[in-house]
Amino acid sequence: MKLTVTAIYDRRKKLTTNLAEKAPIEIQVYQSQPRLRKYLSTGISIEQAFWDNEKKQVRTKHPNAPHYNKIIRNAIHGIEDYAYTLAAQKKALTDSLLTDFINGQKANSESFTQFFAREIDPALKRGTRKEHEYTFNMLKVFKSDILFSEINYSLVQELDRYMRFEKGFMQNTIHKHHAHINRFLRLAGLKELFDPNKNPYNSFKSKKEKSDRISLTLDEIKAIEAIYTQAYPELIVVKDMFLFSCYTGLRFSDITTLEHKHLVNSPEGLTIVKKMEKVSKPITLPLMLLFNGKPYNILHKYLSSASGCVFPPVTNQHANRLLKVIATLAKTPMRLTFHIARHTFGTMLADTTQNPYLIMDLMGHADIKTSMIYIHRSQERINKQLREVKWV
Repeated sequence: MKLTVTAIYDRRKKLTTNLAEKAPIEIQVYQSQPRLRKYLSTGISIEQAFWDNEKKQVRTKHPNAPHYNKIIRNAIHGIEDYAYTLAAQKKALTDSLLTDFINGQKANSESFTQFFAREIDPALKRGTRKEHEYTFNMLKVFKSDILFSEINYSLVQELDRYMRFEKGFMQNTIHKHHAHINRFLRLAGLKELFDPNKNPYNSFKSKKEKSDRISLTLDEIKAIEAIYTQAYPELIVVKDMFLFSCYTGLRFSDITTLEHKHLVNSPEGLTIVKKMEKVSKPITLPLMLLFNGKPYNILHKYLSSASGCVFPPVTNQHANRLLKVIATLAKTPMRLTFHIARHTFGTMLADTTQNPYLIMDLMGHADIKTSMIYIHRSQERINKQLREVKWV
């Protein structure tokens, strides 16, 4: 008996015949006696440039190479080990035995919860990865382990009620969690671990509400600026980071990863040149030209730091807890977040400049339509004020 188990790419010449961008990777099982030739799906499809035909593996330059190569190795080793076990029992590997083995593996495979945890891609952007982890943690609290066989329309309804009534999530948060779960179910379908026709999201629909871009008023910003306490230095750090976001539009993730190497001395003074987390190209923020140099005055306090990052390290959860304290001290009923700080920056830019292209450049928007939202809201505020004027 001669058994060969290897990975094979684009067996059906899909790239040639259909001009497709990607082709599948399969596991080829060949045995001379008794004769056996079988092809098994790995659920993986990649571009030709990422396939190393000599080594029979995904090239390391592919972002998912470690994970994909692990799937391929595990599939090959599992079949080889099964064949050796049969040989030790004086049995030969046959087509029916191999089919039963593969089906048995699928039947005893991991749960959806385990699959979800394994498939959270470390190559994703930090923000996206954190959102997937947030959904996973919520699912674990809802039900510690969810089998693929348990996933149906009733379960999704139950989950929706749990998020809505027990957790008290807003509609857009609920919509986001449903979207993440559906994403991983579709991925499981592609990997033949779940029947796509049984996906409850084919029928269950979750709508996203149009959200208002809440921003602070100048008086509320001044109230936050006035907060000072020597007893709680961390509070002042978070306050400075929040105000820095109001005056630069930087997200929390961009502020916490701001390093000295991102600061450039230009003819206009100290300037931030940094690639933002959600934008492909870097943005340029001349700090002395923004709001009379207020962001520079904040940043200057932390420039003597010897570490790589400018601001002291603080987690998002801890920052949000301190923002609640800041809101209380500033006597604002608003729930402060760094999203509100970023929207405040966009709103003040719109009110001051009425220039959507400037907003687009400074906030790193990929689409001018996003920047125009701030302009439209600014014009509506102007119209509202005009309607309240009592003309002589």
